[in-house]
Amino acid sequence: MKKNQMPQIGLPADACERSGFTEKDTLELHAGQNALVFLKDKMTALEVANAIQSLSALASDLTVVLASACGLCDNCGEGCEDGCPAGWVAGCSLCHDLLDESQTVSIPGYLLEEAGIPADAKLEAYTDEDSGEITVTEADIQQDITDVPPGILAVLAQSGVCLAELDELIMQDSVIYGN
Repeated sequence: MKKNQMPQIGLPADACERSGFTEKDTLELHAGQNALVFLKDKMTALEVANAIQSLSALASDLTVVLASACGLCDNCGEGCEDGCPAGWVAGCSLCHDLLDESQTVSIPGYLLEEAGIPADAKLEAYTDEDSGEITVTEADIQQDITDVPPGILAVLAQSGVCLAELDELIMQDSVIYGN
């Protein structure tokens, strides 16, 4: 594949048959982050309902893949008293801190510009205990749990998924789906 060339997409006949696509149909391509979805350009109410069901099932399957990769929160290895109820994340200090927006380092744009740090960069802060100074730098890793859509993060947290593990998987850019 040449640089700047898009991936070639072939639609297998059996997949088109399972989807109800025929040679008479015109397809629409819907693009989202990390996803391409083909839909008929004209659908009946029942076809729309079936498309919703198919997309919901796929979303559910992908949620299970993500949750399985992270595992359930066990209070960062401390275990749970009386079992681990759904929503245990609220009782785990590390997972809870990942949801706490007050833990995010924020610096005014003019100071970032003066330091040569892009305005949208993730930041890290370090303290010098002797002097009491706080040093803020651009983080080496520019993706973390804060990049997860809030609705998805809320579902995972309420389901008891370990957010600390999710954060690690994101920062390590770990492949959790596919071969």
